[in-house]
Amino acid sequence: MTASYRPHETSTETRGVSRSAYQLPDPAESDALWQTYWANRDRVNRNNLILAYQPLVKLVVSRLPANVRTYWEVDDLRSFGLLGLVEAIDRWSDESPSSRFPSYATKRVRGAIFDELRRLDWLPRTVRRRVITYRATVDNLSSELGRVPETHEVLREMGSDGSSAEDVLSAVQSSQLLHLQHSIGSTSAGEDLRLIDLIVSDRDSEPEPHVMRNEQFEEIRRAVTRLPERQRTVVTLHFLGGLTQEQIGTMLGVSNSRVCQIEATAIQTLRRLLTADSSHRSPAASSPAASAVASSLAAASMAASSLAVAARPA
Repeated sequence: MTASYRPHETSTETRGVSRSAYQLPDPAESDALWQTYWANRDRVNRNNLILAYQPLVKLVVSRLPANVRTYWEVDDLRSFGLLGLVEAIDRWSDESPSSRFPSYATKRVRGAIFDELRRLDWLPRTVRRRVITYRATVDNLSSELGRVPETHEVLREMGSDGSSAEDVLSAVQSSQLLHLQHSIGSTSAGEDLRLIDLIVSDRDSEPEPHVMRNEQFEEIRRAVTRLPERQRTVVTLHFLGGLTQEQIGTMLGVSNSRVCQIEATAIQTLRRLLTADSSHRSPAASSPAASAVASSLAAASMAASSLAVAARPA
């Protein structure tokens, strides 16, 4: 006959493990569960033991260091601990009294959790040891000083200086891990605010603007090569060489006003060429290069950059 587990709430202490909040089975129930399991050693009776002592896993998880519970989901930690509980049940001898099992299982559950955390740790063990030492030193100094210690105070207490101090700080920084879905508060409307909501997308780092800019450069490059020689020279010297209209006029032997006219004519020609190419591809399409070239020379920094790139030898 299979014994069934019924939670029994009591304030009894079993070798330091409290049942008051975690509903462990009372001694009579635990003895019955263990005797039935030892008699059959089947999965059903083992599952009854797992359900009976599952509150131990919650107890161990609740007593883990705060930094562990902060960076790991509670359900994940309980899953790790449950594996330790199963192992403890399988290893418990029928010659041992069942009243001592909670203390034994507590150690196995805690050990299983930390074993899994070490297995999943992305930091090398030497780096993790530095981080643990640093945090322990911070805790000790905080107790002694009554405040949060400065970084140089922690490093001095650890006996680290120079390159070793840099290694310690680098290890601490690399150990920081935040989940993008981690809640950091709430908005004025009362909605949950997550870390990912604070990340602003950098438009310039996205692939689409780069592709569009490269296409624009290529369009202008082709158009510049189709300009008359003098117009191409003025555009190249102004936007690529950075020369003033006066300097260009001196080089070409023309007046400043003439250089201005040549440049204006070149911009109009480029606009016409680019618009014609765009219309040829698609009547409804609008060429971004044509729009850039059509901008005012005083404010068209985008057009200037495009012309500079376009003027380079292909």
